[in-house]
Amino acid sequence: MFDNVVAEAITDEQIAEFDRVLCGVDWGWYPDPFAFNRCYYDAARLTLYIYDEFHANKMSNEKTAAVLVQAHGITASDKVICDSAEPKSIDDYKAYGILARPAQKGPDSVGYSIKWLQSLLKIVIDPVRCPETAAEFINYEYDRDKDGNVISGYPDKNNHHIDAVRYATNDIWKKRGQ
Repeated sequence: MFDNVVAEAITDEQIAEFDRVLCGVDWGWYPDPFAFNRCYYDAARLTLYIYDEFHANKMSNEKTAAVLVQAHGITASDKVICDSAEPKSIDDYKAYGILARPAQKGPDSVGYSIKWLQSLLKIVIDPVRCPETAAEFINYEYDRDKDGNVISGYPDKNNHHIDAVRYATNDIWKKRGQ
């Protein structure tokens, strides 16, 4: 589905140059995981760089927030766009000092955001820093009927980091003309 994914190392030097960091969270507990991603969009080159992830099961909002701050360097000025389906979790993050905001959803926002991701020239994912994210993007496929024909729509399974990336980039693909 994502023919534009490139699995390659993203260096610390490259990351130091990223001037507008994007962060996203897809809430989860078990069996669906909590998924966090940090990325950077180079609009001039139509390239998205995904270089940080956190993946967990059965972890409270307080604990995931602590990991994001302590191990992933999230600060009070880093906007984190979260799945809007859990307003209480967003409020928890705000109480823990994270600049959490709900993703703006609407009719066909899943389809539109996936098409936007597919339209990019490249989605570069560091497979060492982001193994779960790389696996999801590489293995994500359209559903098929019993005869092997592609079914329209996007499967809602094994896509938690894809969702976190969609939320992280929400302010970009929601703009007209993007």
